[in-house]
Amino acid sequence: MCASPYPSSRPPTTTPAANPSAQSTNQLPTFGSTQSFGSGSKVDEGYSGEETQTPATYDESPERSGSMRSGADRASDVKIPAWMTGLNDALREEYAYKLVRTLPTSHIASLVDRLVPILHLDFIQILPSELSLQILSYLPPKSLLDASLASRVWRRYALEPSLWKNLYKAQGWEADEGEVRNFENEMQSRAEEENRRRENQKRTEEGKQWPPNSSMASSSFSQTSNQAIYSQAMDSEEQLEFTGPSQTAANNLSEDDEMYPTRPSVTSQNFDPPPLTIAPTLTTPGYGVNPPRLNWAFLFKSRRRLDENWLHNRCTPFQIPHPSYPHEGHRECIYTIQYSSKYLCSGSRDKSIRVWNVKTRRLRGQPLIGHTGSVLCLQFDESPGEDVIISGSSDASVIVWRFSTGERLQTIPKAHEESVLNLRFSKKWLVTCSKDKLIKIWNRTPLETQDPDYPWHSKLVFGPGKAPLNHPHHPNYQPQWNIQEPSASSGLGLQNPFAQGPANFITRTTQRVVPKTLPVYTAVNALQGHAAAVNAIQLNGNEIVSASGDRVIKLWNLRSGMCEKTYLGHQKGIACIQFDGKTIVSGSSDQTIRVFDRETQAELATLRGHSALVRTVQATRNKIVSGSYDETVRVWRREEDTGEWIPGPVLRQAHMPQPVVNHPNNGPHTHAQLQMNALQQFQSNQMNNGGVVPDVQMHQVQQVGAGMAGAVAAAQLLPNQHHHAAHHNAMHLGQQMQQQLQQQQQQMQALHQQQQQQQQQQLLQQQQTQVPAPPPMAVHPLQAQAHQVTGLHRVFKLQFDARWIICCSQDSRIVGWDYADGEEGIIEASRFFVGGPTNQG
Repeated sequence: MCASPYPSSRPPTTTPAANPSAQSTNQLPTFGSTQSFGSGSKVDEGYSGEETQTPATYDESPERSGSMRSGADRASDVKIPAWMTGLNDALREEYAYKLVRTLPTSHIASLVDRLVPILHLDFIQILPSELSLQILSYLPPKSLLDASLASRVWRRYALEPSLWKNLYKAQGWEADEGEVRNFENEMQSRAEEENRRRENQKRTEEGKQWPPNSSMASSSFSQTSNQAIYSQAMDSEEQLEFTGPSQTAANNLSEDDEMYPTRPSVTSQNFDPPPLTIAPTLTTPGYGVNPPRLNWAFLFKSRRRLDENWLHNRCTPFQIPHPSYPHEGHRECIYTIQYSSKYLCSGSRDKSIRVWNVKTRRLRGQPLIGHTGSVLCLQFDESPGEDVIISGSSDASVIVWRFSTGERLQTIPKAHEESVLNLRFSKKWLVTCSKDKLIKIWNRTPLETQDPDYPWHSKLVFGPGKAPLNHPHHPNYQPQWNIQEPSASSGLGLQNPFAQGPANFITRTTQRVVPKTLPVYTAVNALQGHAAAVNAIQLNGNEIVSASGDRVIKLWNLRSGMCEKTYLGHQKGIACIQFDGKTIVSGSSDQTIRVFDRETQAELATLRGHSALVRTVQATRNKIVSGSYDETVRVWRREEDTGEWIPGPVLRQAHMPQPVVNHPNNGPHTHAQLQMNALQQFQSNQMNNGGVVPDVQMHQVQQVGAGMAGAVAAAQLLPNQHHHAAHHNAMHLGQQMQQQLQQQQQQMQALHQQQQQQQQQQLLQQQQTQVPAPPPMAVHPLQAQAHQVTGLHRVFKLQFDARWIICCSQDSRIVGWDYADGEEGIIEASRFFVGGPTNQG
């Protein structure tokens, strides 16, 4: 029997006096029954060469003492005395330290290895998955990626789509939730189809070899069952590691392991998880197909790369139509465009509307022909619930088309007295504006008198007399009862005036209009208040924002038709506007872009950089893209910290390569040459008509030639009272500029011919003498100046989103810049990005 230095039932009775070195050596406080380590205990300061016995208490029963047992078995039976567990934490810590110091270094190292798992708890293995994800949600993206390198389990949690979705939205980015749902449903369908295919294939193979003999059949059945059980366990293991890897493991832990777990979960011991993909993909890695989900970490990375491309202006230019199919393009300049993820619609001076496939940059179907004037504005919605294109023209008409077939559904021949300059529509309303200074509201669904949107206060529907108040559906209706003579009827003679139907409403005055159901596309209201042409409008809910040549911006209530706010700041007429419900962004012929707060009417910012009329502008919370008659497209970026707008890259359509078009008569010509020929043809037609110049609208600047375009457009944006005088001055100035341009063109042609002759002579001399060719001749200053004032690329309309900027101009091509810049990951993920304005102007 091994004698223990400490009795198992009580502490030793050695007094402090019996061991005077206890306080001086160990510096431990004395207490009733305590024995200190005496001088006989040697502290190991490295490798001592001898082993020191560790005091231990063993079970003294005869059965235990008489058996032969290993050291590991004996160590497992060591019991801590009850008196020691009753000490406070500080004393127990000191006892443990002194006891550990008596061990050799190798044993100390082994003890440290056993303590490390206790000191470093893996909360992923302990906590429920919801709490683990909540903890990881506080990490920034970089730390979350670092955490994904810890282990397979940590990687699955760190790449959890919900974490990265929240990080994605925290950056202010938006995603197409409908496209996300469609993608995940498609992946789910593919997974289910693949599972069915494998099951069918498996059953077919089993049927071919069933059964060779009874023993083989039994073996085959057992093997198949085992494979099915293993496969099911693998699937459940994957799902377990996603939903909460510690929940099953916690059920199998011992009493000590529940408090201090030192081993991985049971699932990771039994099965090897599927390998994780190295290359990022659209589906979440490590989950297999149960269930497939969108990899938001991949979207986050791709969107950040895309923003870096915008910041450093890394983009790839492109054009519509595709350079291989120039014959599909418009014949004249393009005034308006709008695009979605799949299609682009364009309206041109050639009186046609074309629908393009954005991916192939090819024309879809035939051009839509119906307007008798230039197509100045349009909007489309290809969704199955809408399937519509609505266009406005200089012929003052509005046409409704079916998007899918190009069928003309309805025509409003005289929507305004003059050209329809802009239009916007929602599910209920169509809003148009015109050069006649009016804004009109049209219903897109039939309106019944009991409909809350019925225009009871509209003078356009009921005239100056307004709607009768005695109609039961009128919001101000108060019932009136007529009391007749007692001889006329029995009783009190009370009679309901509506008992005979609504025809009795207007017996007193027959001039009032009877309220009735309004068919679709009925003009329900006309907003008056601008003193010049209304050039642009925006529709946001029940609010309309309009911009006019009278230099003011107005905010209207769609239901009441009242002007609620007026915004001042521009020094000249306003050509374009953007409104998102909180902020108004406008561009003007004063060459500035101004940002207004919708609520306070304060001017938040003024952006200067263009050198001519700012014709089109699109804006989001932190980005503005503008196009001007100075032939440039500018990008403005908002600093998140300071809120200031910083000018960004400047894009020019003139820098795009000019495709060569085969002319049937004169051979190949570039687009610039064709437009110059068209300009000369137009000038000759004017001379044949007696030099009479037709009335020119702001959108149709090309009708009067490149030299007169800017002057006429500026004149159209001036206040109404100075319009005619300014128009006359603009025409005179334009004629002078046009003459100068013709002289410059003649000089340019002469210089070009002279240069060609000199180059031919030099080439002939080189062939004869075999001498090196001289450097190319420098461009003449007059030729460079003529290139700057050609006016063939004035930007009329643009639109942008997270990936593209697309614009149209006096050129017959549509030009764009792709900021994916050929990166496959960005191109693949861009289908889910939403980065453009909510309302396209």
